[in-house]
Amino acid sequence: MNAPLLTTPRVEPFFFDAEPGTRFSLYHAPNPQVAPRGAILYVHPFAEELSRTRRMAAQQSRAFAALGYAVLQIDLFGCGDSCGEFNAGRWEIWRDDLAVAAAWLAERDSGPLTLWGLRLGGLLALDAAAVLKPRRLLLWQPYLSGRTCINQFLRLSEQLRDPAPGAPRSTSALRAQLAVHGMIEVAGYEVAVPLVKAIDACDAASIALPPCSIHWLGYGGPAPARAAAGAARMKERWAEAGVELHYRQLEGSPAWSGAGHLDCPVLRDATSTLFAGDPA
Repeated sequence: MNAPLLTTPRVEPFFFDAEPGTRFSLYHAPNPQVAPRGAILYVHPFAEELSRTRRMAAQQSRAFAALGYAVLQIDLFGCGDSCGEFNAGRWEIWRDDLAVAAAWLAERDSGPLTLWGLRLGGLLALDAAAVLKPRRLLLWQPYLSGRTCINQFLRLSEQLRDPAPGAPRSTSALRAQLAVHGMIEVAGYEVAVPLVKAIDACDAASIALPPCSIHWLGYGGPAPARAAAGAARMKERWAEAGVELHYRQLEGSPAWSGAGHLDCPVLRDATSTLFAGDPA
């Protein structure tokens, strides 16, 4: 029998109380053999992207822990293994969840806080930063416009992919259907008008960020020059608030929607290399 590796990170699954109900979380304790580097709070993506990227996020969390970071992964209200139905999810509840999670982390690690968000989780991390005031943010392929996220989510609807006679044939038509019924189901996820409105209204360009550093790692996809130009515009805008943006563009174009687990080794490797050098 092989002896256990002493460097294996310690992972603690648990639930903590937060209104309403409880939230499932994974705490990755920092490697005790290296100097502590601070705390990282992970903000997961929207709907099925949470399930598809859960393994990838756990792998990166373990890599962070090995470097000396205390890492907390939380399933937001109505998501993953936390209490509540997905259709009861609300943007303001998710912001409150992050505040409770950040306070929990602060009780265990007094170092600087990093908010780490993937896709819509990146936009939620930016929105929460005004209150949580992290030293830095790590953004993985973030949405900068909530409306863009919702439109891409609606495009997964079976009504658009295999339309029946008289069925909606555009995201605008689906939005009209949502407004009438108050709910709409897309790819097995039912969303309500209040959540859609709140996400639609969230735009990175209008968020009042505190002074901090932002490390944005994203894929250029089919239009790398356009992606880089968009990052340059955000860097100029955020600089007015004392925000220092570091953008790194990666090659490739992962399929964020679909079936099965998704992994982005290039993204994980670039992140681990960056944080091994303490990007603060």
